[in-house]
Amino acid sequence: MTKHRAKRSLAFKAAIALFAIGLGFLGVGAWQYLFADNIDGAAKQNVAVQYSPKRFIDPAQATHLGDVFARIVVPRLGSDYVRLVGEGTKWHPVLNEIGVGHYNNTAMPGEVGNFATAAHRGGFGGSYKNIHRLVKGDKVYVETNQGWYTYGYRQTKIVKPTDTNVISAVPKELAGSHEGGSYMTMTSCDPIFVNTNRIIVWLELEGFTPIDRGAPAEIAWVDAK
Repeated sequence: MTKHRAKRSLAFKAAIALFAIGLGFLGVGAWQYLFADNIDGAAKQNVAVQYSPKRFIDPAQATHLGDVFARIVVPRLGSDYVRLVGEGTKWHPVLNEIGVGHYNNTAMPGEVGNFATAAHRGGFGGSYKNIHRLVKGDKVYVETNQGWYTYGYRQTKIVKPTDTNVISAVPKELAGSHEGGSYMTMTSCDPIFVNTNRIIVWLELEGFTPIDRGAPAEIAWVDAK
């Protein structure tokens, strides 16, 4: 009887310990999702807003990992959402520190082909956390030394990590894609904090505003910062 009680007591203590560990993991996850990402995201935003376009590297010269050649504004992700874009998609120093990365050997902003990008959904500010919210009519604005490129939303798709065609010059799974088109792709992990799949958001170039004309009217607040 005593031995049986001792076993039950040990099992109970083990269960309590596992429960406490579980709560600890939940606490860390909640902190990361609710607070840490917001703090890091705000820091990246602040840097991007204050970044003078004159400091951008010309896209054609952005050949080194981490070269910052653009910034993007996505109204759907926040009324003042801005992130810098750096060359390459490695966690360090691009996705973790800069925010948004450009896939090597894909088109640059405004070019024919596919301007393909990546960013975290969870962790390090989660620059692409809410890209699943983009819908028809949404715009993404990309600024380089030359000016502002306006891309319009076209399609969202969840794919396997092995489906690399999504960043091809002419994405086969994008309805209506064709040779000679100018596209932008936003990629990230799905679901958030897990890398089982990839979420893909495709957009298509709709216009260009030379740098001397300032930001497009829809995001004129950028020039006021």
